[in-house]
Order: sequence, then structure tokens, then C-alpha cells
Amino acid sequence: MNKISPIFSDKNYLGEFLDLESFLGGSASEKMNKINGFFLGFRKGSIVFDLEKSLVTYLKVSRLVEVCKKSSFSILFVGCPPLIKALVQEKLLDSKHRFIDESSWVLGSLTNPNRSELFPSLIISFNLTCSFPSKESLKKGIPLVSFMDESGDFSFVDYPIFINLKSEGASRMYYNLIKRSI
Repeated sequence: MNKISPIFSDKNYLGEFLDLESFLGGSASEKMNKINGFFLGFRKGSIVFDLEKSLVTYLKVSRLVEVCKKSSFSILFVGCPPLIKALVQEKLLDSKHRFIDESSWVLGSLTNPNRSELFPSLIISFNLTCSFPSKESLKKGIPLVSFMDESGDFSFVDYPIFINLKSEGASRMYYNLIKRSI
């Protein structure tokens, strides 16, 4: 298994993201008008996300995770960067939080009363396939954080974090939230 680099220092998020080119998304698409306000423009045909907005959102989410840690609130992590999947599962194994692979998500997992084990206080999704049903979290009143790129739909996402999902920076951000939660 590949190891990710050390977690970001709390004081230099922006510099590290710039070094890792986490602000570069894919190529322009028809969804660009939907994410207006979350991107700055283009660089060599790639979308340039507004990293400042993503970092502000990330810092708010980091505080939410701290609240969950200090209370009895649980977090459901849905999906993760492939590079750290085994590490995420290992870290969350003995915690009050749960992890479910994005491909294992069953429609109705939150809204089905027979699946009462999946009622978290916060959901953090790493949205690689854009298949996570965010309407379910809206119906249950559960705040939803989603790491996403230009292909995602953030209509029902409370805390969208636009970032290059394939970057090391995205893996670091996600792993940092998991470490803060336990």
C-alpha cells in the first residue's frame, strides 16, 4: 500500500495545496455554469477551482468534526481516495464512526427505518463516482460534506469542497478529517 505524505500543518494549508496543484480540475464541461462561484477560470484547458472557498469550507468542516469528536455524535464517511482506502478502514475500525465504500452504498440506506445503524450526525463523502444520494441526507436533516470536482452535483450538499479528487492534497484533506475525528 502506498503511504500518503504527512498531514498538513495547520498554518500552511494554502501553500501546500498550491504546491500539489489541488486546485486544478478536469476539462471544461457543460456543468460549469452550475459551479459558478467555485472556480476561477482555466489553465491549459483545466478548470481552476477557487481554493480559498474550498479551504474556508474545509476549516468549517474541521470544526464540525471536532464537535463530533467531543460529543456522542457519529460521522459516516462514504467513499475515500483509493490511495488511502485500507488506512481509512483501519483507522475507523474501533471508533464510533463508520466507513462505507461508495460502491457499496444502497439507495435508501438513510431513509429506510430497518437500517437504523446508519443514522449519523454528519456525513462526509468523497464523491468519485457522483453516486451518493445527497437527497437522503437532506430528508433526514443530516449535514453533508462532499469532496467533489466539476462533475459532481452539489445541489443538496451543505459543505461542498471543490478540489482535484485525484490529487495528493485531496487525500491529505480527507485523511486529516478522519484523524481529527478519532
